Amino acid sequence: MLIPNDNYYVHFAGHEVETLPCIDSVHSIGAAFLVGCLLTDLSVLDVLAESFGASKADAIVTAGTYMACKGNVFEHVADWCETSALHETSLTSQKASSLFSSITHAGRMCFFKQWIGSQKCQPKYLAYDVTSFSSYATGIAEAEWGYNRDRDKLPQINLGCYICEESGMPVFYVTYPGSIVDKSHLPYMMAYNADLGIEDIGFVMDMGFCSTANLNFMHSSNYRYIITADPRHKAPRAAIDEVRNGIVSMRNHISHNTYGRSVHGRFYGVRATMHIYYDPDKADHQHQDIYRTVESQDETLGQKQQITQREFKKYSTFFVIKRNKDGTFTYSRNYDKIDQASRNHGFFCLLTNMNLQNSEILALYRRKDTIEKGFDELKNHGEQKRMHTHNSSTTEGKMFCAFISLIVISVMNKVIHNAKIKNIRSKGATFSEMDKIKVVTFEGGKRLMNPVTKTQRTILKAFEIDEERLKNMYKYK
Repeated sequence: MLIPNDNYYVHFAGHEVETLPCIDSVHSIGAAFLVGCLLTDLSVLDVLAESFGASKADAIVTAGTYMACKGNVFEHVADWCETSALHETSLTSQKASSLFSSITHAGRMCFFKQWIGSQKCQPKYLAYDVTSFSSYATGIAEAEWGYNRDRDKLPQINLGCYICEESGMPVFYVTYPGSIVDKSHLPYMMAYNADLGIEDIGFVMDMGFCSTANLNFMHSSNYRYIITADPRHKAPRAAIDEVRNGIVSMRNHISHNTYGRSVHGRFYGVRATMHIYYDPDKADHQHQDIYRTVESQDETLGQKQQITQREFKKYSTFFVIKRNKDGTFTYSRNYDKIDQASRNHGFFCLLTNMNLQNSEILALYRRKDTIEKGFDELKNHGEQKRMHTHNSSTTEGKMFCAFISLIVISVMNKVIHNAKIKNIRSKGATFSEMDKIKVVTFEGGKRLMNPVTKTQRTILKAFEIDEERLKNMYKYK
């Protein structure tokens, strides 16, 4: 027992001591509260309710919150609901599967249209990129063999996604068979634009989409674009040669150690502007990489007595190799090939049909990193690079819930990066700190919440969430 001292009788003499009933449950509610606030403030919950109805919208929010906090494996979702979700719709793994199957294509498209048209999401520029999810299942129609970004020896589903450059939030996605290469799918992705109300928007893309067919398609469709051009291709090489000698100059300086110049002309069959950038630091790193490769391969060849045909092809990139019939060989470094391979180190090219300055084009492209960080979070947090589904309907529904979690992840990454909170450098660290907020429910329904710490208060402030909102939501019944 706690034995009162004299001060107790000075301050509380005559007051009746209330004895609390037995504890019924304890919930770590901070992470779920934070995600719920974000989805509400971004109007995601409202758009979901209009698209699917209030009941299903609440279940989708629970699934999306779980995926943002814990990952892709729903085996333990019931335990999480019991310990971390206070007001959210409870789910089990079986209920989650039923939920995924009930999320129709029509419902998803209704959500995307309203989401893009909402005040919280009106992009001027969209980053477009593709990722893939591997699967062991045989009942998913779109799971096919193709180029696997994760080097998994498994069939995969490709996911193409638009993300708003200004906010970093995902806007729309579509899945397609894993055997289809990125550049081939571009016109099919763009076919959704009219239906979604996407007009007068610029698209920012990687070199995987840079082809004569795609650029002609973009021009004929009057789409604005910024797309990376591979310096190994003929047109970018010629543009680099045109500006190489004079690019490192104060008049061409953009930021830090980056210089840029522009070349107007015909590239990949269309009239456009090639913006060429040069980074001496990047060039130095690339030079060191190729020299280390040559040194390593030279050492390996020096230790071999014989060489196979496969090894001959591998090492012929930087060496002149004369192979005898018995497998023995002689070799020497091919300095012409080495110099040619390193000639354009430090250069990168952005092709565009927009009338913007070098610095503006570069800034827009660099914002595209947000989509790659979001994909990385989505795939690598909680084993989400595996779908853990067994048929097409549950896969599509689960992917949609993952998209809802990606909205949260994208916003959190941006806020955390800008806020620079001490010891809070990631989404995981944020959730861990917030989940220290516990609500104790007693028999009869009375609740108590532990006081909010300074760090938790700082996190709430960074996300523009009033502390009173937390207290009011989890106050006494």
